[in-house]
Order: sequence, then C-alpha cells, then structure tokens
Amino acid sequence: DSYNRLVDNDTSGMSTKLLMKPHNIQVLTLLSLFGCGSSLSSTLNSQLMQIRTGEGKSMILGAAAIVLALLGFRPRCVCYSEYLSDRDFSLFRDVFD
Repeated sequence: DSYNRLVDNDTSGMSTKLLMKPHNIQVLTLLSLFGCGSSLSSTLNSQLMQIRTGEGKSMILGAAAIVLALLGFRPRCVCYSEYLSDRDFSLFRDVFD
C-alpha cells in the first residue's frame, strides 16, 4: 500500500489525513539526483531520469524542490500541462505556502 492513514481523535472515527509512503523508484531517483553513490563533489551534476507512468514523477519533483529549497536554492517547477500544474500545486499547497 502506498498510503497510510494517520490516526487522529475525531468524532467520526475516520481519519482524513494520509501519510504517503514513497515507492522504491522515487527514493532511488532522489538519491541518484542528489549524487548519492557517486564520487565526492561539491556541485550537483545535471541528471536525466526516466520514470514510467504511475511511478510518481510529481512526488519526485515535489520532494526534490523541497530538498533544494531547504538547501537555500529557489527551485522553479514548470510543466507543459496546465492541468498537471494545477493538480500538483494543489497536492503540495501546504508545502508551498
């Protein structure tokens, strides 16, 4: 399962919060993007990754943007599709605000 429910004490007994558990390919891609396992270097090299449909490109992009922002960079995410941009922005709205 890719989703785990967070337990909170509400009156309905149903939790509305979800904790997302990343797919293995998402973790491996992020590690590779940030140079884990490569020779020591003080710079980030350009990377090209191919992620198949349904493997969470949006989650990888969002997580990479978060890491880069925490390191002091100002990441910008762009997409060819207005629908996907709106969907992903709403998915990460709490993080972006």
